[in-house]
Amino acid sequence: MTIGNKIKILRTNKGITQEQLAEQLHISGQAVSKWENETSQPDINMLPTLAEYFGITIDELLDYKLNAFTDKEKFIRFMAGNGILTLGNFKLRSGKEASYFIDTERFTTNAQIAKIGEYFADCIRENDIQFDAIVGMAYHGIAFSAATACALFQKYGVTVNYAHDRRLPDNKGRNICGYTPKDGDRIVIIDDLISSGVSIDERIADIKKTADVKIVAIVTVANLYEAETASLGAGVLEEKYDTKVYSIISHDDIKRAIDKRLI
Repeated sequence: MTIGNKIKILRTNKGITQEQLAEQLHISGQAVSKWENETSQPDINMLPTLAEYFGITIDELLDYKLNAFTDKEKFIRFMAGNGILTLGNFKLRSGKEASYFIDTERFTTNAQIAKIGEYFADCIRENDIQFDAIVGMAYHGIAFSAATACALFQKYGVTVNYAHDRRLPDNKGRNICGYTPKDGDRIVIIDDLISSGVSIDERIADIKKTADVKIVAIVTVANLYEAETASLGAGVLEEKYDTKVYSIISHDDIKRAIDKRLI
């Protein structure tokens, strides 16, 4: 649908004349007539005003279908478009072969880090996770957890305690930087990928040496365990710590996107 036709439909549905619309926009009725007759188009600077007047987004005004992809599909396309998710024949460190590879080290720009922070924040909010502090896992989880904490404040107005762990203690013997967890704190763990869960398990054990905390959730970019091995990986951590593992995408989500040729 052309923008002229879209404006005509919106105007008609609102029950106003071309002249009344023109008056709201501080332009001539002739200009509106030309838009609807497709002899001219609105100036690009007029689009925000038109969208606001009709109570829609600019994308909707231009008839762009925002719902063409699910949130998971949008995220997978974002990863593929930034070279973080690549397709091919790969041999993993476990010895298994895979048709794709995720390299979280390729989240290198501030724009990419900010975007991943938003996805993490959305995941936390959508699942109504109640917590006292965010702790990022060294090393990739450090940047992701900081971005998540920022996104929670900027997008949702939520103020949270933030910390990240260290692989090696500092000169004062501390394994946690930033906020110091206290007994009874509810902690959300942020990390990049989860497969066997061994690495995260080791890091959680170190955190719990610092204080008697409750791990209420583990949130990762991707859960790479296939459905047939769901009793391993995330499942072990959920049972051991009485927690819940969330991932923005899973192995099955990626496979479906590949099968549908979305990437």
